Amino acid sequence: MTVAYYIASPHWGGGEQYVYDLARHMHSRLGYTCVFLFPAHSDETMVARFSTIGACPFFPFSHKLFRFSPLAAFCLNRLLRKYKVDILHINSRQSYFIAALAKRMSRDLRVVVTQHLVRKASAGWLWQWAYRQMDVLICPSRLVARTYLASPKVQTAFASVQIIPNSVPITVSSLRNDLPTNEIPTIFYHGRICREKGIIPFIHVLETLKKTPFRLLVAGSVEARIQETWNHILANSPIRERIEYVGFCNDIAPLMQQSHIGIIPSLVPETTPLALLENMAYGLATISSNNGSQPEFMSVSEGFLCSPLTGSGKGEQEWREALQFLLSNPEYCLQMGQNAQKRFQNELRYDQFMDKIQQIYIACISRGQHYA
Repeated sequence: MTVAYYIASPHWGGGEQYVYDLARHMHSRLGYTCVFLFPAHSDETMVARFSTIGACPFFPFSHKLFRFSPLAAFCLNRLLRKYKVDILHINSRQSYFIAALAKRMSRDLRVVVTQHLVRKASAGWLWQWAYRQMDVLICPSRLVARTYLASPKVQTAFASVQIIPNSVPITVSSLRNDLPTNEIPTIFYHGRICREKGIIPFIHVLETLKKTPFRLLVAGSVEARIQETWNHILANSPIRERIEYVGFCNDIAPLMQQSHIGIIPSLVPETTPLALLENMAYGLATISSNNGSQPEFMSVSEGFLCSPLTGSGKGEQEWREALQFLLSNPEYCLQMGQNAQKRFQNELRYDQFMDKIQQIYIACISRGQHYA
């Protein structure tokens, strides 16, 4: 089977990590042939990483200006035929229409969609037509499905909707049986350094805990628009000596192993934060915003769910109290991390996720039907 993955962004992000992990395992474990359709001017390092798995042709019509273009759909169809693609898996709504048109040009093509954002689907008639061309819609959480399919017209347009939680390809042989021996407790953030991820207001909360011992470890790339703000924090924050910024890391395992608490301070609703799943896999107690799908994956026995740090005061107080509790009670910190790790191993392992995606691919091919 040959699966083509439409890469929506020219830069690395959560969606690209989702595709990379899935394709890598589909190729290595199941022998699938993978093709990646990249926007023009994509990051060279990202393309090189994907090229170790499969072919990486550039698709010059990836910009949203071409989302309704029959010419773009024709070129997409030719590209898919060249690589003998059976399934096109897309992860961005800007490619719905050209994927739908390409499918109409090639009745053997199957189209699978993963909706990664918590947002309502457009319910116009043209959108409904595009939805009817999709073989399966995958939602990573019940919140995503409930929000995206809020309109009855959208609900009936999709032929099949599957809720499949995301996962991360992490295997830990045994439960974490003790906290790191660091003299000072370590709080760990990993992800993009950007406004919507909430790391900057989180640091402002930490600045109010100057009398409490802690160390903040931060890993991730900085978005250009807040680079100046981030540099100012690292140079001038009252707790600057407690912040260790290590940049982007391919391997976070060593950082996880020296950390006590993981944080997900997102200001916008998350579908399934990969950082949360990674924290759970490694047995970290997590403090997270409660404004997305996080409550579906983490209970109160596995961490703290707090209001977002939007400046209202409520969120700041909840985060401050959660931090003080975990920093002052290492036994609860360890127990919460162990509970989270058990849940990950029982319900959220990557092999479980991959089996469900494989079943969808096989069902799409075996049905052999076209949704008009």
